[in-house]
Amino acid sequence: MEKILKKTNKFFDIVSLSDFKSRFFIFLFILLFLLFIPISVLENNFPELSICKKLLKENCPSSGITRGVSSLLKGNLNDAINYNILSIPVLITIICIMIIDLYKIRRVSFSKTFRNK
Repeated sequence: MEKILKKTNKFFDIVSLSDFKSRFFIFLFILLFLLFIPISVLENNFPELSICKKLLKENCPSSGITRGVSSLLKGNLNDAINYNILSIPVLITIICIMIIDLYKIRRVSFSKTFRNK
């Protein structure tokens, strides 16, 4: 039973992004995915999930951030601004979090190396 609880807790740590190692690799995977997937796939192949658009018949303030971040990763600043200008601070925030998490990973790895000697 304890093993199941430990695995469940680890799963929730990963999903909640509370573990810095998991968060770093999840963000890295998402950014690489957005870098390599064509924006046309993001525009045309997914159903409309916006609650604001369904209920209020208006675009949500976060609408277009995924396509904007994808455009920024591809170097298209104008397209990113056209999709949603908030994609710029979102990408900057994700990169800052990843840098901090990478620092934590290196610090933990470094301290384990010297503790074992």
